[in-house]
Amino acid sequence: MIMHKINSMNPILYIKKSFFLISFFLVLSIQSCVHRVDRINVEGTLEGNPKTYVFISKLESDTLTLIDSIKTSSEGQFEFEFMTQDPTFITIGLEKKHSQIILLIQPGDEVNIAASKSDLSDYTVVGSYGSALVQNVSRELQETKRQIDSLKKIYEANLQSDRFDSIKHLIDSVYQIKLKSHKGFVKGFIKDNTFSPASILALFQSYDSLHPVFDYAKERNLFRLVDSTLMSVYSSNKFVLNYHSKIQKLDSLFERKSKRENMFKVGGTLPNVGFPLISGETFFYSSIWYRYLLIDFNGTWCELCKKNTSKLKSIYKDFSPKGLVVLQVSLGVNIDSLRLRIVKDSITWYNAGISDTYNSKLLDTLKISSIPSNYIIDRWGLIKGVNLQDEKLRAKLTELMPK
Repeated sequence: MIMHKINSMNPILYIKKSFFLISFFLVLSIQSCVHRVDRINVEGTLEGNPKTYVFISKLESDTLTLIDSIKTSSEGQFEFEFMTQDPTFITIGLEKKHSQIILLIQPGDEVNIAASKSDLSDYTVVGSYGSALVQNVSRELQETKRQIDSLKKIYEANLQSDRFDSIKHLIDSVYQIKLKSHKGFVKGFIKDNTFSPASILALFQSYDSLHPVFDYAKERNLFRLVDSTLMSVYSSNKFVLNYHSKIQKLDSLFERKSKRENMFKVGGTLPNVGFPLISGETFFYSSIWYRYLLIDFNGTWCELCKKNTSKLKSIYKDFSPKGLVVLQVSLGVNIDSLRLRIVKDSITWYNAGISDTYNSKLLDTLKISSIPSNYIIDRWGLIKGVNLQDEKLRAKLTELMPK
C-alpha cells in the first residue's frame, strides 16, 4: 500500500516539493558563501611574546579604534576574526610597545603573520595581497631612513674635521640621491597600485615630522589621481572618504596659497580693506590721520612673533610721537583671549583679530600667507616697506621720519 501511494503521488506536487527543497538548500548555500566572503581571519605567531595581550585596532579616519584584544598562547600564537565588506586597515600591537604591524585586509582574506622579534619590528605576512603591499612600501621607507641616519652620523662625526666642507658637500649629494631614489620608488608603487588604499599610506609617508616624502603643491596631480581612482570603486569606504575630504581641503588651501603667493611690493598701493578691530569697529587706513602706518600680522602662538612684538614696543614708543601708527593683526586667535592678552601686556596700538585664517578674504586681498609679515604705508596707501623686523624696521622708520 505504501509503495502504491508513492507511485501514485501527483507528479506536479512532487516537482513543487523537490523545487522547494532545492531552493531551501541553495539559499543556505548562498548565505554560507556570503558569510565566508565577509569574514576575515587573522592568525599568527609572535615570537618572544608568550601569554601577552595583542591589541587589534581599526583605522578608518585619523584615529585608531580598538576592536579586540587577545592573549597569546604559551607559544605566542593568536587568532581572531571579524566581518567586513570593504578593504580595511587594521593594526596589531602589543601593550607598552610602539611598533605595530599594519595590515590592509580584504573580505575573505585568510591572513597569517609571523613576527621574529619581540617588538614586532620584523615580520612576514601571507594571505593578504594588500598587507604585502603595505609591508613592501613601509620597508622601503625604513631602509631609506636608516641610510639617512647613517649620513647624519657621518656628518656629526666630521664637524671638527679639516675636510668638513668637502665631506658635507659629498653627504649632501648622497642625501639628495637617496631622497630622489625613494621618491621615484614610491611614485612607481602608487602608479602601479592606484586602485589600492595602500597608495594613500604611500602618499603620506614622511622621513620625520618636518619632512614628508611628497609636497602636495608639487605632486598635486598624483594626490588627485589616487583620490579619483579610489572614489570610483570605494566611494562608501570610510578611509577613502576621509582621504577624499583631505584632498578637498588641501585643494582649497592650495588655491588660497596661490592667491596669496606674493605680497605687494614697495612702490605699490595697498588695498584699503576693513580690519575687524577687537573693539567691534572696522579700521580703514583712509579713515585716520598718520604719517606712516605699520600693519603687522602675527599669531599669539608664534614664538618669533612674540619676540618681534616685544621689540616693536620700543620702536612704537620712539616713533609714535613722530606720527607712526601701528595696527597689529593677530591670526588664528580667540578674540576674547586676545583682549585679555592685550590688557595684560599693556599694548596701546590698534588691534585686530582674525579667527579663521583659511577663509579670510582680507588675507587673500593683502596676500598674507605666512607670519610674521608686515607692510609700512603712507597716508595714501603707498607701500614703503615690506616684512621689515627689529633693526631693519627701525632703520626704515628713521629714514622715513628722521625728525
